[in-house]
This record gives sequence, C-alpha cells and structure tokens, in this order.
Amino acid sequence: MRRARVLLSARDPAAAAQLRVVIPALRETRRFALTVAASEPALDILEVAGEAPVPFALPDGSSVLASRAEPAPMLAAATSLLQRLDPDALVVGVSSLGAGIDEALLACAGDRPTFALQDYPGDANAIGSAYAGLYFVRDEPAAQLTRERFGVTARPVGSLRHARYAALDVAALRAASRAALGVTDGRPVVGFFAQPAAIPGQAAAFGRLVSALAAEVPHALIVLREHPKSLEQAQMHLAALRRAGLDVRDASADDTAEPSLVACDVVTTCFSTTSMDYAFLSARAETPLGVVLFLLTEPATREFMRAEGVGDPDGVLAGLGLVAREPGEVGPLLAAALGAETRRAYHEASRRLPARADIEAIVRLVGEAAEARVLRTAASA
Repeated sequence: MRRARVLLSARDPAAAAQLRVVIPALRETRRFALTVAASEPALDILEVAGEAPVPFALPDGSSVLASRAEPAPMLAAATSLLQRLDPDALVVGVSSLGAGIDEALLACAGDRPTFALQDYPGDANAIGSAYAGLYFVRDEPAAQLTRERFGVTARPVGSLRHARYAALDVAALRAASRAALGVTDGRPVVGFFAQPAAIPGQAAAFGRLVSALAAEVPHALIVLREHPKSLEQAQMHLAALRRAGLDVRDASADDTAEPSLVACDVVTTCFSTTSMDYAFLSARAETPLGVVLFLLTEPATREFMRAEGVGDPDGVLAGLGLVAREPGEVGPLLAAALGAETRRAYHEASRRLPARADIEAIVRLVGEAAEARVLRTAASA
C-alpha cells in the first residue's frame, strides 16, 4: 500500500503557528507524504520555520477574497492544486476576514476527509457551507460553541500553537527581551499588538490608548507590533506615539511575537489572538508577567465582533484580561493593570489554562482517515 498523502494549508499567522506544531508530529511517523500549501503571510512564516510551502495565489496575485466576492476563481485554483497533488486528507487552518486557500480546499475536497485547526474559540469559516469534517479546538467550551454555531464536529485537544512553550524558559526570555529594549527595573513596558487595518474602530481605539499612555504612564516604554497583513500602518502608529512624547520601539519586523510579548507588563489590543499567547506565556511563568487590556471602546469594533459571533474577547470570562468598553475607561484600567493585585489575579487565571496539547490524537485521527481513503481508492481502481 502506498503512503497516504496529506495536504496541510494556512493563510494567516495563527494558522501557520498551528501547522508548525502538527507538521513535525506527522512527519515523525514516516507514514505520510506531506505537502504544505500556503498564502501570505503564513507562507513567509512557514518558510522561516524551515518548511517549503507550495505558494497559493490567483493569477492576479491575490490570495484572499472579500466575504461576498465571487468565489469561482479561488475554487478553480484550489481544484487545480488538488488535482495536481491528489491528497488523501486535508488539514487546514481557520482564518476570518474573507476566504482563501483553506476555505477553497474544503469546498473542493470531494470525498477526502477534512480537518481544521481552530485558533479562536468558536471560529469556523467556509465558502457556502463547506465546513471541515472535524475541528480540533482548544477546550470543551470552544468545542461546544463551535458545535452550536456551525453544527460541526469538534474535539478538544488543547492549544496547539502554545505546545512549544513547554520547553520555554519564560523568565530567561523576559530578562533577555527587556535587556535588549534597555529597560531598567521598575520601568513599565506597554505593548500595542495591532490587528489588520480592516478591523473597524481600531484606529480610534489606538488614539484613545495613546492619550491614556501620555496621561497615566508617560515614562513607560511602548512596544509596537503591527499585524503582518498591515505593516504599512507602523509609521503612522509610531508617529502618533512620538507626538505624544512617548518612547517607543517597533517590533513589527521580529520573526516571532513572543520576545516582545514577554517583555510587556501590559499588552493592549482590540481582540488579537496574541492575547492568548501572552496568557500561555504567563501560565509558564513562576511569577506574574502582567495583564492584557482589551480596547473595545468603539461601537464599530463591538458590532464587528458580534457579527462574527464573538462576545467577549478570548479569555476574558476566565479572568484573562481587562476590557475597556468606554473611552474613559482606558486610563483607569491601564493604571489598574500595572497594579500588583491585578497582575497576581491574571497570573492565577492563566495557570488554569490547558497544560498540554494532545497532538497524538490529531496524528492518529488524520492518519486513520487518510489511510482509509488509500484503501478505498485502491479497492475501486
């Protein structure tokens, strides 16, 4: 019997982080012929990690379609890829904001078993109703939410993208990162971790953060990290921070977010998944790192989240972050986030996160499904 062929895909950074964990585990079994396909920014991330993904893009160079755009060109590109590779199983990322390689592969999968690696709890994306056959999710609440929203099958496996943190010396990384920033003891470090520029209300929320920083912690060091999809926003954000008299470092070009995250005493964002990176770093730390402050001051942001089926940002209900819902709350919550009691409470909440990821279950289930298809196709030949 030939080896089963497994195709893995990603288009966003979070999906790429998931694949970076799953690919080596599948490869170690020596049971499968693996191919990775990706579009930017996941393509670049996976290449930096040592993979050689098949680039995926339309003839005009685009790789993501708007939510209501005609999907035919994307489906044609996915069909061509599947015909060329003929995989026995698909493992795709889950991304929002439009449709790309992951959604197109699911829509064109035919009789192939399909699996999706969920990052944000309750998230699934599809062209039409072509969802994956099984979603691997972080925990049972995420599984329940995913089932309720989309009527799909979901299995908790822990947080895949954070599995590598088990080998991380968080204290040493924090010390090295703060030293590289030139931070002396006692000086607070506040990070702004941006999302794509298309997120409604983010620009206004950032402006309110700048005002609060200048008023509450003018001596803080600010770390800026743009989203890979919107690196062009960096100069505008840097200029706004500097006009307010703030000292800022740009970490947007760093290969990974963890060094800049772990250096922070407060991580601010609208609702980026980097907030959970920080939470899992905190879970691995012996002493408190800091706190996440979510900037939901703008009605447009909250409405966008509701439209995407998201209520509170990931982790908030478990004590993993403060939420500024009104402009006047940013300053007071920023001050509270720097307090010892708030930091201690956040650290305690983070220590309740899943301690490990069940990567073995993913390898087993994907492998069984892929090899079953090999037998089916052989029998029908």
